[in-house]
Amino acid sequence: MRRLQASVTDPWSVLAALSLVFLLIFVALPLAELAKQAFIGQRSGVFGLENFSTFFSSGFFRRALFNSLVTSALATLLALALGLPLAFMFARYAFPGKRWIEVAILLSMLSPPFVGAYAWIILFGRSGFVTLFARDLGLNLPTIYGPYGIALASAFSLFPLVFLVVRGAFMRVDIGLEEAGASLGRPPWRVAADVTLPLVMPAITTAALLVFLGAISDFGTPAILGEGDRYPVLATLAYSLYISEIGAETGMAATTCMLLVLIAFGLVFGARFLATRRRVANDMAPTRALRHLSPKGGRWMAIGVSFFVAMTNLPLIVVLVSSVLEVRGVVFQPVLTVDNYTRAWAVMGSALSNSLMFAGTALVATVILGTALGYYVTRRTGPLARAIDLLVMIPYVVPGTVIGIGYAQVFNGPPIFLTGTATVIGIVYLVRRLPYMTRAASSVVFQIDQSLEEASQNLGMPPAQGFARIMVPLMRPAILAGAAIAWVEILNELSASIVLYTGATRTLPIAAYQQSLGGDVGIAAAYAAMLVGVTVVALLIFFMAGGLREDRGLAAL
Repeated sequence: MRRLQASVTDPWSVLAALSLVFLLIFVALPLAELAKQAFIGQRSGVFGLENFSTFFSSGFFRRALFNSLVTSALATLLALALGLPLAFMFARYAFPGKRWIEVAILLSMLSPPFVGAYAWIILFGRSGFVTLFARDLGLNLPTIYGPYGIALASAFSLFPLVFLVVRGAFMRVDIGLEEAGASLGRPPWRVAADVTLPLVMPAITTAALLVFLGAISDFGTPAILGEGDRYPVLATLAYSLYISEIGAETGMAATTCMLLVLIAFGLVFGARFLATRRRVANDMAPTRALRHLSPKGGRWMAIGVSFFVAMTNLPLIVVLVSSVLEVRGVVFQPVLTVDNYTRAWAVMGSALSNSLMFAGTALVATVILGTALGYYVTRRTGPLARAIDLLVMIPYVVPGTVIGIGYAQVFNGPPIFLTGTATVIGIVYLVRRLPYMTRAASSVVFQIDQSLEEASQNLGMPPAQGFARIMVPLMRPAILAGAAIAWVEILNELSASIVLYTGATRTLPIAAYQQSLGGDVGIAAAYAAMLVGVTVVALLIFFMAGGLREDRGLAAL
């Protein structure tokens, strides 16, 4: 009885119980409903493997599965090829302008992946700048549509993940180990293969996993560069199946969603299994100092890296420039104009205000709940804390299209009717980005001595007040870092909201996606530029808040 009374009066126990109920309803229940529908035969209505048999017996469905795996693997390899050299150079060398170039690398994360896909169409599409120029020279360039274009666009938007994760691993490698290998007469390439690579391999595996999950769950890029059913992948297939099955049984859409979930969880558990099979540790304290090149060598490295990073930001540059160019038909002309923005504003409706309102509200909820849960799962032990930690992280692994379809299925009638409302958009934003905030808060709580809280409690300070006055100020840098990443992801959300929106809840990413599919390249460019502008302004506010220091910045996540 006393334990029950203590739990009721403990604010953290109340928060944990309410959070568990929320996560069960808005994370576990939609996935459970999709799993149930996947095993109920679409034709027979009998529980079994009929839908999976139908999927794998169809050449079109098998092709979508194969396409997903191929494009995601290609995107992962290309992202590693882009990110690993940059991570190595930034971890090992000092050169002019390094900090500004690092900011430029992170710029490619500012816009949603489908904006990058649209930019590649502006350059290499059937009426793209480069395509038309090459055609005038009598050259026929390879098409940007299909697997290689999807992989290219995905890699350019996801390679900063490789850079952030692997750079920290390179910086933690003890120079003494490499020098010991070299002193034994091994050439540099053998030292790198036998010493450095095993030490950074866990980080490379993590980065590759993050890129693969991001690529296979992306909806906008393959929808634009795959041209719908011409090059289907699982994410676009699940959406098209759901749209075609509205009002009927949604067994095949649910089956496709479950295959996406199985692939994602299979990769996560496979990566964990490999990590446990081989452990390589660095027992010495890191003693690495940056190598200072000669003035000429430093300048050439800065020029080379700057050019490389400029190429990776080419989609962003193309979108911003094309938004102020005159459009005739589907071809941009070298004439500056604001007509694209004028026309975009005229047909925008409430898309911009919806994006700001939904994203702002969801961000506040994400920061508050994520900070509290990050603290709770770190400081508390037991089955409740472990269950909350697991449920919070599931949406990070599950593709957004799957969550959107699950919401549309579960919350489309009694007892909880949310479909078509602003509330369901805000909740899906919160659920999908809560992992970023929770992990950001949890990472810094590990570093704070618990005796500070115990001292405040001994002085009679209530737990909630002690958390607000002691822990929150100490967690501030990580909170701002998590909020910055969450804002970028929330504002640019498309995969889940494309299933749930109505005319009254249309957001700016949805509007940009619709215009790019409809062929109005001028308005699409203007919408994409607006997205980038709003994102940059918000991030500048976060940076001005002073919390994103190098030692506790984005890389710490």
